[in-house]
Amino acid sequence: MAPAIRVRVVILVLLLLALGAQQFLDSRSRSHVYQANLAAIPLQLSGSSGSEAQLDDKIADILQASQTLNRRYDQDGNPYWLFVGYFARQKFGSQIHSPRHCYPGSGWNILATEESERLGGPSGELMIQRDKDRRVVLYQYLTRGGATTSEFRLKWELTLGSLLGRPMDAAFIRYSTPLA
Repeated sequence: MAPAIRVRVVILVLLLLALGAQQFLDSRSRSHVYQANLAAIPLQLSGSSGSEAQLDDKIADILQASQTLNRRYDQDGNPYWLFVGYFARQKFGSQIHSPRHCYPGSGWNILATEESERLGGPSGELMIQRDKDRRVVLYQYLTRGGATTSEFRLKWELTLGSLLGRPMDAAFIRYSTPLA
């Protein structure tokens, strides 16, 4: 057999093996689809009364989250918003988006970034502004491995989970409030 034909046969065999492995892993991850119970998050929190806020249809189409919770709470006349996006399974077109990319893409300027522990674990903190509206945003990603603010760690845990046949669900939590 000529060397060029051998190379083509090896490439074909490798492609078939990769396709088979991908199909196997995809079928394993499909069997582990979970749902979150976002309705269990109370409307009354520490003296704050909440109300459901409509998520813009355009944003919902971009996110492609399995479930979302978008609420406005008021505490002593001061509003804050809680957003939770739950992704039962990460796949192309339905993945958690980083607020470091989404806010600038929707017209907000990021004035400052910081890491903190304000959400009971690692939390990203952004100060953003659009026109005269300034806000403080706290966020984190929750995976089966815990809370993180690192997009790299988020992707790593989801990739590792996929390879090991673990659940592929994750959530994005965002808290924001106006900056006086």
